[in-house]
Amino acid sequence: EVNSLVAEQSDLGLEHIVNEIEHLSDPIAEEELFEEITGSFEKLPAVVRVRITVNSEKRTFSYKGSMTKEARNHIHLSVAQYPNAAKVVDKVYADSNNLALSLNLGIQKSAFIVPMLGFYKQGELEFFSQEHFLDLPWPLEEHNPSDIIQKFRIINHAETGKIDISDKGKVEVNFTKHLQNELFATVQEQAWNLPRLANWLDKGIQHQDVTKPSAIVYISNALESLENSGISINELARNKYELRNVLREMIAELRAELQTEKYNALFATDTELFATSSKLSMIFDEQTYAYNQPYTGSTVFNKHYTSIIGDLKSSGEEFDCAVYLDSLKEVRYWIRNVERKSSSFWLQMPTQKFYPDFVALLEDGRILAVEYKGEHLYKAEGAKRHIGNTWAEASNGQCLFCMPTERNYSVIDETIEN
Repeated sequence: EVNSLVAEQSDLGLEHIVNEIEHLSDPIAEEELFEEITGSFEKLPAVVRVRITVNSEKRTFSYKGSMTKEARNHIHLSVAQYPNAAKVVDKVYADSNNLALSLNLGIQKSAFIVPMLGFYKQGELEFFSQEHFLDLPWPLEEHNPSDIIQKFRIINHAETGKIDISDKGKVEVNFTKHLQNELFATVQEQAWNLPRLANWLDKGIQHQDVTKPSAIVYISNALESLENSGISINELARNKYELRNVLREMIAELRAELQTEKYNALFATDTELFATSSKLSMIFDEQTYAYNQPYTGSTVFNKHYTSIIGDLKSSGEEFDCAVYLDSLKEVRYWIRNVERKSSSFWLQMPTQKFYPDFVALLEDGRILAVEYKGEHLYKAEGAKRHIGNTWAEASNGQCLFCMPTERNYSVIDETIEN
């Protein structure tokens, strides 16, 4: 009986009609900035730009069809430096989706836009990254690898072994390394020479920032140093895996030293080239917010920007910091900023990116980044405080940064007040 009564609804063509409706915006308040604001639409993705029609006479624009949240975010980023324009965009977004702006629904939250730290290069403001303090490719061959003599040792394991009890209750000693050496002498490999061994070692070490010829020269110099110290090429080949690990660590240490040196030199001479701009911003969004594990604690947070909180334990000092942020009247929204996610906010460090624990949107529109550190870690995090303060200072008061420790969350209040 149900099958006879229920039938599939025919296509009424309503979706086509909805996609063709033009949703008109309110007038954009800044008359003198209208062309500049609407000109920014030209940088939008094509799928968004083709839906926008500008009316210069009435200082309005229309959007064809329902504006997706992703499209709204793209438009928000393009007009982020014009607060009144952002409000107009929100109104069109609501109208095109039959939403009431007064309703407190997650999809209607104001855009959470965070300016990134930029650096002027040849007059253009770019995201501050490693390319601004590192000259690549890195000339590895200019470094002296003679330290490998102290770091690489061939240990004679002939007098050491594994002690075990046999099925008959007798003690047995197995000289594993000694046996391996004897087998190596028995099995005939191709003849090893320095170029062949250097090439083999190079293939097992990743170095996108160093050219292959540069790496080969460095590795060859290291092998020559070892040969000069009395180790034959056959002995080096026999222990090539240990040798490769030592070389990999040495190159990584040199890379870290170079990056730190260049990074510090940049801040010492070119601090005036740092700036923030709404044109270089990221936006937090419910759909793109990424995390590893969702928060499962019993405490209810009222101001987290997304419905799910990522990577937050249900107790501890960071948890208490989150509770404190959620209680502040000056905070409109806050978000748990998850490390190493493409949708998270970051600042460039010498060898890696720094992801502050929390980012908050204040009621007055300012952005606050908070990194909590336990007392035992605080002193060692001077570099993070430095880049965080640089970002804040470059924003002309639009951005704030603080690093509370020892549960002294009042530092957050002091940062907001100042």
